[in-house]
Amino acid sequence: MSMERPKIKVEPEPMDKIIEWLGVLGLIVLIGLPLYYFDQLPETIPRHFGADGEPDAFSGKGIIWTLPVIGFVMYAGLFWLNKNPHIFNYPQKITQENAKRLYTIGTRMIRTLNALITWVFAYITYATVQVAFGNQSGLGTWFLPVFLILTLGTTAYFLFRLMKRDA
Repeated sequence: MSMERPKIKVEPEPMDKIIEWLGVLGLIVLIGLPLYYFDQLPETIPRHFGADGEPDAFSGKGIIWTLPVIGFVMYAGLFWLNKNPHIFNYPQKITQENAKRLYTIGTRMIRTLNALITWVFAYITYATVQVAFGNQSGLGTWFLPVFLILTLGTTAYFLFRLMKRDA
């Protein structure tokens, strides 16, 4: 006989609200950049960057809307998902006693990753515009390692917290 996970509302703490607003600000920047620059862009712009940060494929300037659309859908999906922490995967069994603690950590992890990825998309969009204008040559050789460290480091940090059995 399996028990259903407790469905409890996790009230955001002040840090959660800050992270959420940083994510919303990132989304505004992500959508605002193409809105602002679209008419000024040349007809051909980078559509893909290699692991070295250099552009390796080009398309028409309409491609500038790809990351804002993906970013918006991703942000909205993770925002909705975060309202339902009982459906997340957790590294330990959820009980009435640990649900609030684990749901709080889980929702902060999703919220943090959502904001982080939104800002990464905003940076890629900004870099695409700058490369198209000839102001920079690519994302920078540091982009991929920093992105991986930030996303994997954030995930590892929160997973470690989720695996701890005590408060």
